[in-house]
Amino acid sequence: MNHKMLQEFQNQGVKFHCIEAGRNNFIQWLIAVSKEKSARLLSKILPTKNATLANAVSRRNVGLLAVTKKISSADWVIGHNPGALWATLIAGKKLKCKMGFDVEDYHPGEGNDEHLQGLTKKLMEHVLPKMDYVSFAAPLIRKEVSKDLGGEGKNWLTVLNYFPVEEFAAPEAIISGPLKLVWFSQNINFGRGLELVLPAVKSNSGKVELHLYGNVNEGFKKENLDGLDNIILHGAVPQNKLHEELAKFDIGLAVDIPTDRNRELAITNKLLAYLQAGLYVMATNTKSQHSFMASFPEMGICFDYSTNNSGGILETILNNMDSIRNNRKERFEKFRENNWEVESLKLVKALDNFN
Repeated sequence: MNHKMLQEFQNQGVKFHCIEAGRNNFIQWLIAVSKEKSARLLSKILPTKNATLANAVSRRNVGLLAVTKKISSADWVIGHNPGALWATLIAGKKLKCKMGFDVEDYHPGEGNDEHLQGLTKKLMEHVLPKMDYVSFAAPLIRKEVSKDLGGEGKNWLTVLNYFPVEEFAAPEAIISGPLKLVWFSQNINFGRGLELVLPAVKSNSGKVELHLYGNVNEGFKKENLDGLDNIILHGAVPQNKLHEELAKFDIGLAVDIPTDRNRELAITNKLLAYLQAGLYVMATNTKSQHSFMASFPEMGICFDYSTNNSGGILETILNNMDSIRNNRKERFEKFRENNWEVESLKLVKALDNFN
């Protein structure tokens, strides 16, 4: 899929400078890893800044800085992960062009390495104020970064990861039979939140079906799914096909467990896809999902992941199954203006403001 996408963009005139992330070029890999490990060790002893801080945050900084030497001019340089923070700033200064950064996740809250989290926060505090614009993938991520920096920048914007409107068809077919739940991810595995709802699904055989899209982990399948006639595995499918398939279901499961601070603040792509498809959403009450769903109370319901009252919530949904199905088209139309074509105009406007 990656090769196909690269070819499509190359055919449109896009030039790619691909950076080896593995060990195929052993010398480059060794240099990047050595710089990361030595810088991170030094950061535990002495205050670090600039390139040393960037190397401590991510080995990707080395490869990105190297490739900027191949580029002679640009109108914009835009980064979108911690390893690109420092390289974006350096490339912007070198090329004397505008700079932007997309905060896709709350990077100082990713994982559980407190030292690395602190380094990432320090680097963001240094770099982001120097950007000509900063975009955020969720309102609460933006709010948290604002706290870290002591206020917002003048050109900050929230751009949610909506999908193209054409990928979702208005629901026409009437769904009948058991209540149909759907969940998707690249991988169907432990720790993804499915364990929260599986007992309720199992106890409602005949009333409820759970459809799963993605590559299933065999250990998870053997322990949780085998022998259950109301759980259906569909495998992995391309994005546009997946979005077409969503029209077959009643309820979209957004069952994220906040294993770190970032997961508490992020809005997942699956939540947005369910809403664009007109599904009724059953979501865990992470701060971000609860806050977002509060703006669309008729579109879904949250349950408490800490006490796990998913069984009671599913019972409530079953009792209201007819109205949920009857209101599908109304939900679809009401949410229709929330799509990538509309959302991306925010980014286009930000870029145009500097022309």
